[in-house]
Amino acid sequence: MTEQPTGNQLARLFGISLFVGVLGAIAASILLWIVDHGTELVFTRIPESLGMETTPWWWAAVLLLISATLVALTKKMPGATGAGPLTGFHFDDPLRIVPGVLLAALATLIFGIALGPEAPLIVLGTSVGAFVARKADPRTRQAIMMLGGVAAISAVFGNPFITAFMILEFAALGVLPALLITPVLVALGGSYLVQIGIWGIPGFGVHSLSVPGLPAYNSIQAGDLLTGALVAVIAGLVAVLARQGGTLFDRFAQKRVTLALFTAAVITALVLLIAMNGFSLPMNQILFSGNSGMTTLIHETSIAAVIFILIGKGIAYSVALGSGFRGGPIFPATFLGVAVAVLVVLIFPGDSVSAMAAAGIAASAAAMLKLPATSALIGMLLIVGAGPAVAPFAILGAAIGFIMRLAMDKKLGNDEQPAHVPAAA
Repeated sequence: MTEQPTGNQLARLFGISLFVGVLGAIAASILLWIVDHGTELVFTRIPESLGMETTPWWWAAVLLLISATLVALTKKMPGATGAGPLTGFHFDDPLRIVPGVLLAALATLIFGIALGPEAPLIVLGTSVGAFVARKADPRTRQAIMMLGGVAAISAVFGNPFITAFMILEFAALGVLPALLITPVLVALGGSYLVQIGIWGIPGFGVHSLSVPGLPAYNSIQAGDLLTGALVAVIAGLVAVLARQGGTLFDRFAQKRVTLALFTAAVITALVLLIAMNGFSLPMNQILFSGNSGMTTLIHETSIAAVIFILIGKGIAYSVALGSGFRGGPIFPATFLGVAVAVLVVLIFPGDSVSAMAAAGIAASAAAMLKLPATSALIGMLLIVGAGPAVAPFAILGAAIGFIMRLAMDKKLGNDEQPAHVPAAA
């Protein structure tokens, strides 16, 4: 029988969890601030200072090539920028590779590559934990690294319960020891305090996951769930195809690292050229994580434009996944799910875009992450402004997307875990 910890041991454990949670959230908020302001600088302020009324596609193309150059240089650092976004979330990266990972992530995210910030945030948080516990034994240090990582990723979700759901799924899959669940919750509480503030001291701010401007959906209509299932199937298929494309591109990148980076940058630039000049689309429909472009996408009325967004963003996302850039896979996948929903609603105009978007987001996230409960919650929270009736669509989408991912893994013989946590933790 396992020996139960004493009250003093629990108090010390929870105190460390709270401390690491606060530090991890502060570090994550600083990184997100750097990314936001860096992106504004290179995409808006510098072009304006050069007399450009709007940022042209060729300027974005130059920035993409700069990104490829910077990431190629960081590949020469210790650890070669760590593992890519196709390999799951890593809570066990050694400190020596963290500088290379973070520099590659900044070069990726600031200059518009279609990846999100969640994976670099985890690496930053685990490095904070490793520094705090640098004098502890390896088992304790690895556990505290885990706490720092979850605190950091929580900063971008804007809601601690998304990360809590993720941790519960890790534990259910056997990736994470169940003993760490309560300390993780304490760390998440500390992380959230940093975001919302305490004792009149303002926090760093909460990142909103909800998509504004959604039409209300308060009652499930006949046939909506059937259409939602169709959206989920298509969104899940798009996500697994993007993932498989990234896997194939990764095989090329293993042999030609620098060439793969520049090829991905050129492909993304060409897609952007067609999007902006052929369809008059804003660049955030192709570049970046996709979170900032969801509102524009929801209100798109051209079927041809949405089809191109789906194809173009899918290509940009796929090559970003496998070419050697560093970022996270969640937000571009959810953007693709919204694109599928908008397309289906434009073809079948009687359906609710809000309900379909919940199904599409959850399906694409589950197909990419292999975490159905977390994906359902993400789909629900992104669309919650439309009303609570979207919840069944998020659950339906997550279930379908998860099944499609399992089917793909079985066909290809993949057995990848969604996260890598040191067993000693």
